[in-house]
Amino acid sequence: MAVFAALQSVRLSFATQSVVVTTQAIAKGDSIERGTVELRSIPFDDSLHDAIHTIDDAVGSIAQVDIGKNEAVMAPMARASPTVPQGHTSVEVRLASATDGLLPGDRVTLSGTMAAGLGITDDSNASGDPPATKLSTLSSNALLTAKPSKDAQGNAIAVFAMPPEEAAIVLQAQSYSAIIATINRRS
Repeated sequence: MAVFAALQSVRLSFATQSVVVTTQAIAKGDSIERGTVELRSIPFDDSLHDAIHTIDDAVGSIAQVDIGKNEAVMAPMARASPTVPQGHTSVEVRLASATDGLLPGDRVTLSGTMAAGLGITDDSNASGDPPATKLSTLSSNALLTAKPSKDAQGNAIAVFAMPPEEAAIVLQAQSYSAIIATINRRS
């Protein structure tokens, strides 16, 4: 019995597991590509129970944090790249708000400003003050489908999926109003 226990102890000390490890640093918000990760056999460790164990589970995911070179990729570090839900359409939106905190898969509220009292004579406009503005919700649950980028003029551009009716409102509003994205609760 003692020999059996000793052999089991030795066997367990050599137990390994396959873990996805980065071959280069991956920035938060970037897509994890096939060449940026590899499968490595490493000694078994309970702390790696949340690690991603197959290349296919990692590739195409979006990094939720900066991941250094030669780091094991843990499940909370990456989430699936979003797809456009059925009945939705994708539109490119020029944002006035900062895009630093936006990650593909985020659900956001898109809002725009509407000048109150335009074309109506009232005391506030008679004083020469600018018209009051009101923030209006254009889309309450737009899905960010890709990492935001900059256009040729340096404007922040992001692609969102939303119902077609909301997409039409957002596209019309961005021609005369600044669009602001506010992150809804993250899943």
